[in-house]
Amino acid sequence: MSTAEWGIREAPKNIDPEDYRVGRTLAALMFRTEQTPEGYMTRRPITQEELARGAKVSPGLISQICTGRKHLSNQVLLRVAAYLQVHPIVIKRPDPERNQDTLPMVERELVSAA
Repeated sequence: MSTAEWGIREAPKNIDPEDYRVGRTLAALMFRTEQTPEGYMTRRPITQEELARGAKVSPGLISQICTGRKHLSNQVLLRVAAYLQVHPIVIKRPDPERNQDTLPMVERELVSAA
């Protein structure tokens, strides 16, 4: 199915829209700004294999996350964010139900009210 058939913001029918959004966000963040030997700053795409090596996960998992076919777990999120040198919340909000006991009391009340 081509992108034109289901649009940029709409996920394919068999994929969770939130996982798709996170995957597209991750794919957009896979660019690195580097300085060339001449002193110019340039943007270079990071390959899925390079990201997988840096985050110590399998390349297949990165591929499936970028397409929205796999959920980005908090453990992998932290590794990927550290490698990309971005705050994890830039990629996605952490799953609150999995971390209820680690959230401060005020945030716990906000999460449960939502």
